[in-house]
Amino acid sequence: MALNFIIRLLLIISILSSIANAKKTVFIDPNDRWQLFEGWGTMLSWWTNVIGGFPNYYKEFVADLAFDPEKGLGLNVIRFVIPGGDNPTHHHIRPEGNVPGYWQCSTCNFNWSADEHQRWALFASLKRGANIFEANSASPPYWMTKSNCSSGSVHGISDNLHPSYYDAFAKYLTEVVSWYKEQGIIFRTIAPFNEPSAKWWKALGYQEGCHYSCSTMNTIIKKVADNLIAKGLNDTSISIADEYAVDQEVSTINCIDSAAKSYVSQYNVHGYRSSQKTELHNITNKDGKKLWMSEYGLTTTLDMSASITLSEQILNDMRNLKTNAWVYFQAIQDDPNGFNGWGLVGVSYTNSLYPPKIQLDFYAYKQYTKFIRPGYQIISSNDNDTLAAYSAKDQKLVIVCTNKGVAQLWNFNVNMFNISNITAFRTSNNNETFTPLSRIPSINNGSLVYLHPSDSITTWVFDATLNL
Repeated sequence: MALNFIIRLLLIISILSSIANAKKTVFIDPNDRWQLFEGWGTMLSWWTNVIGGFPNYYKEFVADLAFDPEKGLGLNVIRFVIPGGDNPTHHHIRPEGNVPGYWQCSTCNFNWSADEHQRWALFASLKRGANIFEANSASPPYWMTKSNCSSGSVHGISDNLHPSYYDAFAKYLTEVVSWYKEQGIIFRTIAPFNEPSAKWWKALGYQEGCHYSCSTMNTIIKKVADNLIAKGLNDTSISIADEYAVDQEVSTINCIDSAAKSYVSQYNVHGYRSSQKTELHNITNKDGKKLWMSEYGLTTTLDMSASITLSEQILNDMRNLKTNAWVYFQAIQDDPNGFNGWGLVGVSYTNSLYPPKIQLDFYAYKQYTKFIRPGYQIISSNDNDTLAAYSAKDQKLVIVCTNKGVAQLWNFNVNMFNISNITAFRTSNNNETFTPLSRIPSINNGSLVYLHPSDSITTWVFDATLNL
């Protein structure tokens, strides 16, 4: 018995020693202000093209999950795809991505009844509080292209928009913006390109896409701007370039001439590969533009691995790029088995009787979206695994922490705030899905000390005023 007691005691001492060695102190500094945050978002392609046709009870439930700030994620930044529309004789685009365009032939009138499913989702988001809308294009209508196909050029390495249709394309994009304004949706920005430098947009592909050279991008930006001005669309400016990687975004921005750049209010970038985040942040500041992480997604997993990866991506982008908004690719996706899709909610595109499956990384995203709200100020935290935000209006301090290794004892230094109340929520492998913590430590001498479990994301919410 004595030997067993000694062994257990040594084990406890070893565990406590490991925790002590892993301890980290995080200092939160409200005087070091980073970006003013605009919100969290998603793209409406392509899941809405399917879900928008499902029974009302189903699609309203899914809309709540994505857009409602109380029932779901509260996503307020909405990227709406202006469909090009493919050649009606083609049958190669994935079913959910085969969205009919509004201008279906050169001699046709605009068909505003097209794309009704995505339009339903757009207004469903508005109804639930979404307040920033961007229109973006992946391809011109097929009949404006050289390949006569909206998925790309023959070899993917050359422009697919035919030069004789530059004006028509600019007209198309801005007519859509104008029509939706009449319906009550103001697109703050319009993004004419999507991954324009990529070489994988080829004819007969599975989704819309179009390669653009830099000279063509310069021309299109100016023509879209001219059309916006002519139509009196003063509420809408241009965003570029939605490149696949940060490094390519830097290259594209550098090749856009000053005249074209004067019409651009925002840089958009996708988060799939990067090494020049500091460079892009500096260029954005120098040019006086907003910066969005406009697309990122990953394959979901049944354990916390995808959730941790998602959280690390958010942390890296928010801390280093200092983006004003952060957009998840597709909040909802066809994934009836719940472990191989990119959606935060898995559904069956072919069976509306299959109930939506909320993935673990849905809750990981919610650890951020629920409490760091539009208008919050991102502030300095001297630890790469934390994101801190403060709202003087709401008198709230929010700290999101990601512990991707063994259990660690963290010490939060919040002595620059007057704290009156604390709540916390956690997502982890231990059956915790945005679960409120029942035991909240008290603050002593301006510090809160807490043992964070391994592979977990914890959000701390403080009722706080600045300690002036």
